Amino acid sequence: MKKILLFIVILLFLFSCNKKPICNINQNNAGYKVYDIDEAICFIALRLDKKAYDINLIRNALIAEENYMSNIGLISVSSNPNNNSNIELHIDKLIEYIVKTEKVDLTKTQLLEIYETEIEYLKFIGVVQEEKTTPKTQIN
Repeated sequence: MKKILLFIVILLFLFSCNKKPICNINQNNAGYKVYDIDEAICFIALRLDKKAYDINLIRNALIAEENYMSNIGLISVSSNPNNNSNIELHIDKLIEYIVKTEKVDLTKTQLLEIYETEIEYLKFIGVVQEEKTTPKTQIN
């Protein structure tokens, strides 16, 4: 009898552990051109197949990125919404700044993975255009 009860308890436990997403992305936001940090965090966590406890680390990485962009004058409270200049953010410089300055418990590799996935989010909301690459010719 104890074996049957134990077997039933194990089955109940296994069936109750179905894999549910830690958050959801509203597909209607595609092309909406509004950055939502919570949605960005969710997007990154889902794409990188992260667990719920990783969400705070992703949030810290995005806040550190925002601090860096403010520090170099890329964003400000009084930004001009009509400024359509092409802006480049060098990920290597960003990561070096964060590793040296911010207290983020992530490796350079993890930060790079997060920021590359954030670029996918920016493409999803329509803020960043797909790069058009031309095939490179090899010279022999």
